[in-house]
This record gives sequence, structure tokens and C-alpha cells, in this order.
Amino acid sequence: MTDDEFKIFRDLIHRECGIFLKDDKKDFLRARIEKRLNALSIKSYYSYYRFITCANNQEELYAFLDIVTINETSFFRNIPQFEMFKEKVLPELIERKRKLRDYNLNVWSAGCATGEEPYSIGIALAEAIPDASLWNIKITASDISLRCLEIAGLGKYLPEKLKSMPEKYVLRFFKQTGEYYEVKDSLKRLVIFDYHNLMHENGLTNIDIIFCRNVMIYFDVEEQRKIIARFQKNLNAGGYLFIGHAESLNGFTNGDFRYLYWNKGIAYQKVNLPEKVPALSF
Repeated sequence: MTDDEFKIFRDLIHRECGIFLKDDKKDFLRARIEKRLNALSIKSYYSYYRFITCANNQEELYAFLDIVTINETSFFRNIPQFEMFKEKVLPELIERKRKLRDYNLNVWSAGCATGEEPYSIGIALAEAIPDASLWNIKITASDISLRCLEIAGLGKYLPEKLKSMPEKYVLRFFKQTGEYYEVKDSLKRLVIFDYHNLMHENGLTNIDIIFCRNVMIYFDVEEQRKIIARFQKNLNAGGYLFIGHAESLNGFTNGDFRYLYWNKGIAYQKVNLPEKVPALSF
């Protein structure tokens, strides 16, 4: 792959989904594209580029974007953040909502990959809310990868995926089906999987918590700024945003979010809290 070939594919990826690949990703991109060249018996990178940018080959464009997006995930990834979520954020949010007699809880897992994150969120919610059956709990899980969304919707995972999960969670929320562990319907019904490109609006409103972890690092600064602005608009007053440990909102907001730190976990809270609701203390 020449530098010029790398640049036209990099620009295509950026144009279609906002992800910007740095120069050191050239070998990564070459290896991924070669898989499609072999599968389609196409001889050159440029011929493949012309093929996927043709209006009649939208399906192959989606397949291309699918193989170049990075979908690394696991159950309860970044334990300190999930402990903060369970021990500090959820108790405050649930108490606040009970006082307001608001039993709706909306969570968005943006960049959900193969589903481990939204199912982990669902487990945490079920553990934190004893009367969860009386609540209207909705976890919207979105991703740009159709392949990942298909896997997530099935909710079937090999045993090694669950090896770090407490046994009580495995017994309560999964059932063994052959060589796989499948998410039980009681958990699966909390999650709605949806295709979404973070470059665009998706119509979500009244969100209490957003998880968008280790996703924005693949976007350029301008797209990061737009994404964070949309998150600020999507969140309810006093809502929470969880981003990756290597990510930060510094320089991207005008005091719209308050930085929270607890036991090595970090999160951000939308600062315009409802009237008479105290800020979360740490």
C-alpha cells in the first residue's frame, strides 16, 4: 500500500464515520483491506476503492467500515469506573429520581461493540435497584459495526469471556447453551441495540447516563468537540458521562460538566442540576 493509497482510504473512513487513522495505522489498514481484496478477488487497492465508493456497492462499504473499526471490549471493563458507577453514581441518581417520583432510567452505551458494556450496565442496574421491575429501564446500545451489533443482539459468549465475572452474576444473568453462555431474557430485554454513527444525531433525549469509552480517541479534535456537545444536549440535568481513562473533556466544554473522581474511577456530571438537588460529593 502506497502513501497515496493509504490517504484515500483514510479520508474515506474519516468522511464516512469520523474516525481518523494516524500514519502509524498504515500497516493495520493494509492488513484489513487485504482481507477484503482476497475475499472479492480484487487485484489492487485502487480498484477496491472505486468498488466501495460506487453507489451500487453500499453493502460492501459497510463491510469495509466494519473491518476497520476497532471493537475491543470486555465485561465490566475498567473495574474502577464500574465500581464508581455502582457505589456512587447509581445510588445518588436513584435516590434523586425516587424523590421526584420519576421511575424512568435511560442509559446510552455509545460504541457498544459486541455488547459486553451494555449488558454489564444492565447487571449493575439490576443489582442496584431492588424494585427494578417497577422501573422503566432502557439501555440504548449503539455502534457503527453491523457485525458487532448482530453478535451483541444474540447475547452468546464463550466461557473465557465470562472468566473474570463474579460467579453470582453468571448464575443470575446467563444460561449455558452448548458451548456458549447466553444472556437471559430478564437482562436482554433491558437493552435495545441500534446502528448509529456518532458523527450524526440519533434522536435520543432525556438520557441519564452515557457511556462512551475509548471511542472518541479515534476522532479528530473537531469531531470530538461536536460529539461532546451532542452528549451535553442529550443528557438530563445532573446526568453523567463516562469516557475512557485516556480521554478527557479538558478544553472541550465551557463549564458544562463537573469532573468526578472516586477510588481511581472518573466520570463527568452535567452541571445544571435540578433545583434543590445537591451535587454528588466525593
